[in-house]
Amino acid sequence: MLFKEVIENVPTLTELKRTASAYVIDYRNLSNEEILNAIQKTAPQYYYEENVKQTLKKLTLSQSREDRVLGPMILRHILLHSDDNKILQSELSLKIIEYEQAIISTATDLQPSKIQNKDNNYELFTYVLEAAWEHNDDISSDERNLLDKIREKLGLTEEEHHILEASVGKFPNPNSTLHTRNEIERVRRKLQTYGILFAVRDEDKNDYDILPEEVASTLKAMLGLEMKEHGYRNLIKYKAVHTKTYLFEALKKNNIHIIKNIKLDELEEICLKHIQPSVLIGGISPRDGLDTTTLSKWLSELREPSTGQKTVLINRIIQHYDNLRQDISEIEDERIIWFEYYEDLANRALENLRTQNILLKDLECEKKFERATDYIFEELLYHKPLVLKGTEHADGMLAYQDKLVLWDNKSKESPVNLTDHIAQFDRYVKKSERHIPIFLVIGPAFTEQSVSVAMTYMIKNDTTISLITAGELKKLSLNWAKKHTNKKEPFPLGYFKQPGRFNLNLVDL
Repeated sequence: MLFKEVIENVPTLTELKRTASAYVIDYRNLSNEEILNAIQKTAPQYYYEENVKQTLKKLTLSQSREDRVLGPMILRHILLHSDDNKILQSELSLKIIEYEQAIISTATDLQPSKIQNKDNNYELFTYVLEAAWEHNDDISSDERNLLDKIREKLGLTEEEHHILEASVGKFPNPNSTLHTRNEIERVRRKLQTYGILFAVRDEDKNDYDILPEEVASTLKAMLGLEMKEHGYRNLIKYKAVHTKTYLFEALKKNNIHIIKNIKLDELEEICLKHIQPSVLIGGISPRDGLDTTTLSKWLSELREPSTGQKTVLINRIIQHYDNLRQDISEIEDERIIWFEYYEDLANRALENLRTQNILLKDLECEKKFERATDYIFEELLYHKPLVLKGTEHADGMLAYQDKLVLWDNKSKESPVNLTDHIAQFDRYVKKSERHIPIFLVIGPAFTEQSVSVAMTYMIKNDTTISLITAGELKKLSLNWAKKHTNKKEPFPLGYFKQPGRFNLNLVDL
């Protein structure tokens, strides 16, 4: 969400004032509307690089350990790796505690590093940590600043810092005590007063913590974060990259020397933690990494523009994978996600659907295209699909007065040619016990010849074949559902009685 939209959806006046306190003068004396206007006028200050830098500095050098540990954790490890840079407020504490528990578990069973001489660095940094904590229940902000500089000099990541600190019983708190919900809430509110964390409420009254797009972009650039972790994990699986030879050489060129007899998945994990995605696929020089031919082919498979200079192609690939959604297995109605990728299912954009975790097997494409159409009619157009009998039938059926409407999905990489399917559709129409005045064909696009074939069929059989693209049906259903959310008024199916190509402009929305 862009900054403007985020501000318009802050749920309470208290949280709005908290947000305003960062850059709006006399916000306490302003009305709700006046605060909104004032924040909009000062919007650039919230994502101005120097201001964001100062906010991070206040966190890392804070006298409060809660701020130093939880602040960056919420921003970097949770929100910047979440879809749309947002998370349900009810889940934030759970995510923090989950991360802290994972660090402690890793520290408990700390394995030897696969990187040459890394164990020596682990040992040295652990010694420094123990010295810093030796006579105190906490470390000062100055000590933390010094530790960060030593960590960077030794080539250790922030996560490795946490793991080694946990190994001496000092992370997330002394005696490896987890942070409480109250502690997390205190830091969350402080981030709001700093003008970097925002609260929004959606149409279903769900409250989220979010980073506006502008703030997230500034943070990512400052932290050197090119993409979300789950996106990088998908990117590194691409066939041109996911080989022991390629990954080994990439690490070697970046002066990361690996022990012998290392497994592919171990190489993968090291690359994920120590090499930027752009360096992994682009190399450390213009002639290094994947060539432009391979990058262009990769983009073509992702259904993305595939022309341009090497840096342009690399950035386009990174952007694609950074936009990937996380695992959807926990969503109650999976058809919601299939609907989101409705046009990709129609176009059989298989590579993209696989990387987005929509498909495990190519054979699933047609079935999920059909199920997403069920969702459209049932949840957005408010018509319950009828049960289909037998083995040979259309993909869907609706009651229409005393008649029936049938539809069939055609998932293809090229425009649908009605001539290739008219005999099949004719059998569906002829075997029906009730009249079929409307037969919808849903596909990615249609050949010009299909229009005349549909017209001829209507003249001979009194059945209108309406050819509608997945994009048109998706747009129609979203507009209808938005207009009729409360009444849930069924969409008038008679609008589909258009022979040949369906015209969305004829529908009164």
